[in-house]
Amino acid sequence: MIFIGSVSSAGLNAQKFRAEHHEHLDLIDSLVSSGYIESRDGKYSLKLMTLTEIADSTPQVGSLLNLCEHLFDVLRQAYKSKPGESISLDELSKLADLPRQNIYAGIRYLSEASVICSYSTDLSAIDAFLTPAEKLLRHQSFGQVIEEMRSWNSNPATAQNPSVPFTKVSPLFGNDLAFEYLLNPAIAEHALPQYKDGHLRNAVLDSIIAVFDLIRNKTGLSEDGDELVGKAFSLSDPYLVLSEIDTESGKNDQKGFMQIFKGAYQGIRNTKAHSLTHDLTQIKAAQYLVLASLLARRIEEAKLMKK
Repeated sequence: MIFIGSVSSAGLNAQKFRAEHHEHLDLIDSLVSSGYIESRDGKYSLKLMTLTEIADSTPQVGSLLNLCEHLFDVLRQAYKSKPGESISLDELSKLADLPRQNIYAGIRYLSEASVICSYSTDLSAIDAFLTPAEKLLRHQSFGQVIEEMRSWNSNPATAQNPSVPFTKVSPLFGNDLAFEYLLNPAIAEHALPQYKDGHLRNAVLDSIIAVFDLIRNKTGLSEDGDELVGKAFSLSDPYLVLSEIDTESGKNDQKGFMQIFKGAYQGIRNTKAHSLTHDLTQIKAAQYLVLASLLARRIEEAKLMKK
């Protein structure tokens, strides 16, 4: 209960929170390692499945899940009308009939549930937006999405499909979560179904295509490959900034990931698109999907300079 204040915001400053509750450090570390609390970019926040476990006893959490349900309905209708298109937070505010700042708390949980592909790092920015995912059409309600996520926890994919050897990540989470929990929502939506069906080449190819779609969706650019990466992450006139590029370390981060994006396109996307033959194993394909998820996350967290 000492952590409940985080559900209404983008998270709590982790260092400050730990200092204020130093007598509970072992408990906090245990909750983080068990996956109940997410630690990202120096902030703590509660995971979606954690919210569902305490909703009945915590009215604030129940209200947040009701918000997610309402936003799910609005975004589902928006996707039906304009599939694949981003929606500004101003427009979402009007459609949901809610003050814009009231919807911020639900967005990260919609992303965690993979019903939105991406959203602006700074939700308060005038041009902030989010991109609904096709997964909205696969469910009638946010409650159904939560039930599916519960089934993943209780019935791992390995039990449903023994031919898919999911890599365990218990050192990170403290339990037997499957590798799919490491996947970015956009990668999970577009590549995980093919992976589970054994279509490894298509899964890897679609994961990289999804990465470049995220760049185009966020920047409004129409180019592809090297040209798209060069324009999007330009040091002199960038659309997306990964770090503070007025510092040496920030420039290195920008230049380094620019090369990684270009390498992913040339070394993964092109090779998988131009030949039906491949050397993929299930483990190697899973590692490609995790790599694509890292790239997708860097895009989502990048600061949008213009569009």
